[in-house]
Amino acid sequence: ITITSTLSGCHNSAVIAKEIYEEKYPDRHVFVLDSLSTGPEMKLIAEMAQRLFLCGKSFDEICTLAKEYSENTALFFLLKSMKNLANNGRVGRLSATAAGLLGIRVLGMASDKGDLAPLDKCRGKNNIFRTIITRMKEHGYNGGRVCLSHCINEEEACCLKDVLLSEFPLAEVEVYPARGLCSFYAENGGLLIGFEKN
Repeated sequence: ITITSTLSGCHNSAVIAKEIYEEKYPDRHVFVLDSLSTGPEMKLIAEMAQRLFLCGKSFDEICTLAKEYSENTALFFLLKSMKNLANNGRVGRLSATAAGLLGIRVLGMASDKGDLAPLDKCRGKNNIFRTIITRMKEHGYNGGRVCLSHCINEEEACCLKDVLLSEFPLAEVEVYPARGLCSFYAENGGLLIGFEKN
C-alpha cells in the first residue's frame, strides 16, 4: 500500500519491485495498491487488509476487498502552515504565505486523483471542528472508523475526537502522533484525518 502516486515516486518504485520479484519467483504474487492518499487513510486500508487476512480470505479476495475498501475511505488535512508543502511544489507559495500571515487554517482533502484539494479556510477552534465534521458528512462519513494523526497537537486532536463522539457515540476514533513524511508536511499543529465513508 503506497503513498499517492500523484505526489510521490514510491508507487512506481513498488510496481517495478513487484515485476522484478515476480519474474524471479514466478510462483509468488505481489499486489501494489495506490492509496491515492497518505498516513491515516493508508492505516485504515492496511488494517482492513490485516483483518481480511486474519479472517482467512485468499490473496485474490484480500486484493479485491482492500481495493474496494480504499475507495470508501477519505483523508482530510487541517494545516496551520503550508511552508513545507510550498517549498516542495505541492501548493503555491502565495497561498501558503497568505494563510500563514492571516492566521488562517486550511482544511483540505486528498482528491480522487490523489492530489491536494483545498476545501475551506477556517478560523476559531469551534468553527474549525464544525466545518470538519460537516465536510466529513458531506463526503459520506456516518459514524465509521476515524484515524486522527497530529503533529505536536494532541490536545486539538483529542478535542476533535470528543466532538466526533458527541455526534457519533459508536464511532471508533484513534488518535496518534504523525511521523516521518506526514509530520514533515503537516508541520507543527497539523491534523490528518482518515475516515470511512458509507
